[in-house]
Amino acid sequence: MTPTEESSRLGTPPVPFAPALPIWVTFQVAAATIACVIVAATTPLRPEIALPWPGLPSDIAVVAGMAFWMIFGLVGGLRARLRPGGAVVTFSMPFIVGGTILGGPLAGALMGLVAEFEVREIRTLPWYGTLANHAVSILAAIGAALVGGPAHGLLDRILPGQEGLAFFGAAILTALVFDFLNILLVLPTLAIRGDQSLREAARSPDVALRATAVAEGILAWNMAAGYILLGWWAPIACVALVLIVWQAHDRGEALRRDAKTGLLNDAGLLPRLNAAIEAARSGRRPSAFLLLDLDRFKHVNDTYLYEAGDEVLTMTARRLLIAVRALDSVARMNRAGDEFGILLDGVPDRETASRLALRVQERIREPIRLRSVAATVDVDASFGVVMIERGTTLTSAAVFELADVRMLRGKALGSGVVSEGEDDAESLERRKAAGPRRLEAQPVEAIDAGSRRIGRIDDRRAADTNERTWAR
Repeated sequence: MTPTEESSRLGTPPVPFAPALPIWVTFQVAAATIACVIVAATTPLRPEIALPWPGLPSDIAVVAGMAFWMIFGLVGGLRARLRPGGAVVTFSMPFIVGGTILGGPLAGALMGLVAEFEVREIRTLPWYGTLANHAVSILAAIGAALVGGPAHGLLDRILPGQEGLAFFGAAILTALVFDFLNILLVLPTLAIRGDQSLREAARSPDVALRATAVAEGILAWNMAAGYILLGWWAPIACVALVLIVWQAHDRGEALRRDAKTGLLNDAGLLPRLNAAIEAARSGRRPSAFLLLDLDRFKHVNDTYLYEAGDEVLTMTARRLLIAVRALDSVARMNRAGDEFGILLDGVPDRETASRLALRVQERIREPIRLRSVAATVDVDASFGVVMIERGTTLTSAAVFELADVRMLRGKALGSGVVSEGEDDAESLERRKAAGPRRLEAQPVEAIDAGSRRIGRIDDRRAADTNERTWAR
């Protein structure tokens, strides 16, 4: 999988355009352009990429083979996934690496230019985002080819008579270098846009993404080896098998995803929330949980009917993904159609969590142009913010209930962001009657997003000692 960059047009607000971002994008595009010119002038296509078709002249076969892999590589764009922080993960790596293994640096540049293309670039991505995405793929592919080619020759000398093993080793190394360079070049963009350090941004390509690098490298090797040994149809057969695996994976993933928005659902968010609580409890790092409920959403449903409401939910989901940092998690909660949860990983304090909540709220408030009806609507949101501090005794159920109480307090304030609420104790006492809860007092503060008013008030923190299901 390769992470790329996301922005948007039409109904979605643009990603915050930090002053350093155009400088970094310009550098990427200039570097990719220079690299393309150099490899085009110095490194011809390798003969291994020639289309294995009987009777085809060698020069034409090389060009035809390159064209085959460029067209074939477009399959990778069919599986694009928008991730928190605006990163988009595509499945283009095996195709780019396969073409690069066969054709060398020039083939890598051409594959990076074409195989990274996807329909999203026409519909939602601004021109500078498209240029940056392809520049990253071009640079990563050229770099991988410059490492993988010499490595293949070295392995041939180290392993005499083991040409297949040497080819396999070079293919895996090429895939790993491509993935490493791709992530390395995307991280500054994620850090600039997400207002975070490179170290924080480096946590965004999660363990699952990293784990796929070797598997996709093996797939690239299978496609390249099959192309040489069996024929042009062999990589197509490999991809057909992968498509079957995709479908099986998607069926499992669907259990953890909201069907309408593609966000996590309760089942998908709960393990991440539990992991964040455990990290805070052990003293490794604090986090924060935001529960938000859309305001004026019912008016949209009542006025423009449910199709318009679905558009608002889908657009809100996209805005949440783009507004948060790349290492955060976003979910649409099961119990209410217009309720969302955001886990802010590694947030140091309540002030930072509230500031991030306000930033998310500003994104939600942007007008939404409906496609189902000729109208533009706007919604707002009320937030409940709960800090998961080091040494916490909170459970996931307690975090959710406390966030719910504060979110309701935010509604009473009028689309407020409440990090602590004056009616928490009373509300939690009422909920305590419905099930065993243990409460302990702590000082709190509320933030009204409309007036930015901050005041110290009293609170009780829920610390449910029973391991209960989070679904209520």
